[in-house]
Amino acid sequence: MKLPHIFQPKPTICESELTSGLRWLTLEGTVSLGFNSITTSGFLAAYALALGADSLHIGVLAALPFLMQILQLPAISLVEKFRQRKAMAVISWFIAQSFWVPIALIPTFIAVPGGRAISLLLALMAIRGLFHASTNAAWNGWIRDLVPQPILGRFFSRRLVFATITGVAFSMAAALFVDYWQNHAAAGSAIFGYTYVLLFGALSLGLLGPIFMSRMPEPLMQPVTESQPSLWQMVMMPLKDGNFRRLIQFLFSWNFALNLAVPFFAVYMLQRMPLTYCFCGCGAISSTVLATR
Repeated sequence: MKLPHIFQPKPTICESELTSGLRWLTLEGTVSLGFNSITTSGFLAAYALALGADSLHIGVLAALPFLMQILQLPAISLVEKFRQRKAMAVISWFIAQSFWVPIALIPTFIAVPGGRAISLLLALMAIRGLFHASTNAAWNGWIRDLVPQPILGRFFSRRLVFATITGVAFSMAAALFVDYWQNHAAAGSAIFGYTYVLLFGALSLGLLGPIFMSRMPEPLMQPVTESQPSLWQMVMMPLKDGNFRRLIQFLFSWNFALNLAVPFFAVYMLQRMPLTYCFCGCGAISSTVLATR
């Protein structure tokens, strides 16, 4: 099947196309990572609590994105077979971001809090994770070929700064809105503060991401001139390097300890202390800003 011209890989990319592509890549990161500031933080945990989640549900919700990333392995085979990284990344990312719309609308058609509502949230997050994993599998090789190696670190540092500024602004606005809504909404309508924030974020920042991504050029994948190792061999090959194994051990230990506690910070602050979501959001913003230093 012949793809539209906008998705066709380019054998060569001129200087003006590269400059334009890097600009779109910066904008894509700014809006996508800006929206991620609430979808990967205490905001989502607070929304899950309002839907009726307990500690087990919060733990599963935090683990799902990592579990779904395992699906990058079979997705790599699709990338190698069809060799259309841009089309695969843009389409799967658009679908993944679109899932935030039904996630936000859960309180409009299911009674909350309740088991059905939180079960639907977990199911939608799991399905969304499938498309997110497909995006990552296609995205990594595409961006590696697009961004010149000499400016790689400098470019992504600047992109992260813009994304952090957007994320801080959006997170703070979301926290203020949710607290205001909960203080002024009628009984039984407090949860819709989360719905409005997620809908606004998904239909603006969330869907702008794949649109900006579609404006970036894709370098043509180099043809395979010799037999390639199997998927299992490619996975095991880096593990033969001692330094890589030590890096994996460090990352495993660090992320295990970090994610053992972080998903429950918002739960503790909201349920045990209790604090307003605005205060929780300020804590999340502070940790995000410090992480970028």
